[in-house]
Amino acid sequence: MELLSLNGLSHIVGVPKHTASTWIEEFNMYVPKTQQQDDMYYLPEAIDVLKFIKKCKYQQYNKTDIEKRLADRSFPIRVESTIEDVQQAFDQGSYKENILTVMQTIGLTVSNVANQEKSILALQEEQARRAKIAEQQSEEINKLKQQIERLKYELTPGEKYEMKKDSFARLFK
Repeated sequence: MELLSLNGLSHIVGVPKHTASTWIEEFNMYVPKTQQQDDMYYLPEAIDVLKFIKKCKYQQYNKTDIEKRLADRSFPIRVESTIEDVQQAFDQGSYKENILTVMQTIGLTVSNVANQEKSILALQEEQARRAKIAEQQSEEINKLKQQIERLKYELTPGEKYEMKKDSFARLFK
């Protein structure tokens, strides 16, 4: 797995390092990261998240709207970082606000999962419908093949008759 530094991540996304750092802080639970020996590194999926945030910021969405859009876009949320975020929120002491944020995030995550399940079911239904159509088409092709074979068989005596007729006609000329 290739990990990215903050410098590398900000370079790929095309924003200054301090901007990327601010966005990572604001939208912490959506930015996949890992800590190795006192240094923070970011997973490649963080690129898509930050590019999405950049696009939203360019369209002048506020933080709340961006969070909702991130939740709707089904960006993965890493459980380890979410647990750390909750613990950090409790340690800071702003319980009510943080609990509300965590509960909203959990609600959005559950909603996301439900939407993904609906999408999967819709895709499965579409796949089953297409498989049925393909099966019907295959049956139709087989019927047409049988009809062609039957017509070939029926045409063969007629062709022989025509060939004999032509041969006799040439003989008696």
